[in-house]
Amino acid sequence: MKKYRRTRRFWIIGLGALGLAAALLLLPYFIPLSQASQTLQGLKQMPFSNSEVIDIACNSFHYRMYPALADSVKGKVLLVHGLGGSTFSYEESAPQLARDGWLILSVDLPGFGYSSRNPNYNHDQANRALDLWTLLDGVDSQLSPQLAQMPWFLAGHSMGGGTVAAMAIKDEARTAGLILIDPALSEAGGGSILTQFPPAVRLMQVALERFLLSEAGVRRFLTSAYGRAPTPEEISGYLAPLTLPGTARMAKNLFKSADVPDAALLSKTSLPILAIWGSLDTWVPPDESQKLLDIRPDAEIYIIEGAAHCPMETHTQEFVQILLDWLQEQTL
Repeated sequence: MKKYRRTRRFWIIGLGALGLAAALLLLPYFIPLSQASQTLQGLKQMPFSNSEVIDIACNSFHYRMYPALADSVKGKVLLVHGLGGSTFSYEESAPQLARDGWLILSVDLPGFGYSSRNPNYNHDQANRALDLWTLLDGVDSQLSPQLAQMPWFLAGHSMGGGTVAAMAIKDEARTAGLILIDPALSEAGGGSILTQFPPAVRLMQVALERFLLSEAGVRRFLTSAYGRAPTPEEISGYLAPLTLPGTARMAKNLFKSADVPDAALLSKTSLPILAIWGSLDTWVPPDESQKLLDIRPDAEIYIIEGAAHCPMETHTQEFVQILLDWLQEQTL
């Protein structure tokens, strides 16, 4: 009789544990997530006075143009943000570069900023590179023949550093030079085993939308990235696009398909390379610059003292001066 009771108690506890586990796994699916189509929606007007949108393969890309404010255009520069960023990441630096005579284009990668939230978009850097070259084709077609023929300087921050590296590798002839800002060039892509487990993915999406993509979440994110407390304007600039419908849904494919390029292929190019790092960057530490130098010993490395992961935002004047001096050298 006692043995029967123990067995019965064991089965009751086991079935209860299984039921609880099943309930926890299914619970995230009962919490709704916002949705967005592949094209921009929900915007009554463009977010910035210089906002433009182009559709590429059924995905809408939001970008901003800053015409060169000089008698003659010195060249063209593409600016690509990092994870969680947008064109706002260059809000202060882009106009300063334009005032010095450079045509500047900053772009939101799919899933970020005011570009579309297609949950099935392939975030592989090679695919992003292909789409961004298509975008630049469209932009060049609207410029004067002389300006359209100029190659592009490609600048990317963090994750965006991998994007522009992939662009340079794909089409060196159209690239004037590569500018890497605290670049993420050596992280493993493809996500973790959790991204292959649907309930875990759904739980991550719910946590993003309900807790992380919030004012408090963005404040924590920027405090770490900036190495200081962000201002209310900085929090708002990041938060506004992150709370657009569909942002959390696109995270599933972002972590599954995102990958870095084979940076070693840069050794086969002769492109000039500039890398700018914050000395206090804990996300992509400046020691990572050695990996770039192993590939391209001629790359120019600048360390901005006191800056963390986003020197173009926290140390704008020093960042812009380094960039302008280097760009000037390349056009002599």
